Amino acid sequence: MGQETRRPEWGNISQIISALCAVALAILAIYGFFFSKTSQAFVSYLQSELALRNIRIVSLEQTEKDLQRSIAESQVSLSSLTEQKATLERQIAELQIAQQAYAKQVQELGAQLVGTTFSLVREKILVSKATLLSELDVLELKIQSDWYDKGVPAQTVRPWQSYLKTLQNKMSELPEADRTMGKAVLDKFIQQCNSLSSVVIQVPAMRVASSESLSAYDYNIDRHPVGIRAKAIANQIRKAEDDMQACFKSLAQ
Repeated sequence: MGQETRRPEWGNISQIISALCAVALAILAIYGFFFSKTSQAFVSYLQSELALRNIRIVSLEQTEKDLQRSIAESQVSLSSLTEQKATLERQIAELQIAQQAYAKQVQELGAQLVGTTFSLVREKILVSKATLLSELDVLELKIQSDWYDKGVPAQTVRPWQSYLKTLQNKMSELPEADRTMGKAVLDKFIQQCNSLSSVVIQVPAMRVASSESLSAYDYNIDRHPVGIRAKAIANQIRKAEDDMQACFKSLAQ
């Protein structure tokens, strides 16, 4: 029995033809897309967009470089400003130290000037006081001379009050420009020398009549017991005044 010849199926042929037609249409479409005016315009648009993007990329890169350079310059400038700030702060500190030193010198000079003025006024009072006998000087002389014949009355002597009164009188005689400092000197005397204010000297009544014979003392009145006592009391008064005088001379501002 012979082989039977297989006939092609027309259904498959139609599918193949349809596929070939589709491929052909696709090829035509691609050809039309790339070679038509619309496609060319579209390609030109894409090229121009690409070029624009490249320009933007280049611009951004340049901007980045500029920013980096600007940052570097800013850092250098900031470093310079930091150094300038440190320099200015150092100069300000030096000026403050110099100002403090100057203020101290001014204060010291002022204190020296006040001290000099104080000493000058103190010496003026001393010189003025030395020109006349004080109450204590007069009392000392009277005790040493009046016990013989005239007589010395009993009394209580307070050297501080007498000396202070003399200083007050001399201060009032100072020129107007010196009186304020004179009061400061007097106040300082009262403050620094107040321990001498407690000195009190009791003077008893002493008298030797001129008619009394001094033969027992070789006619030397200084050997008379009353005379010796009077001299001792006068020396106490002198010592009290000398102590106050020494304290006054040592006054310091």
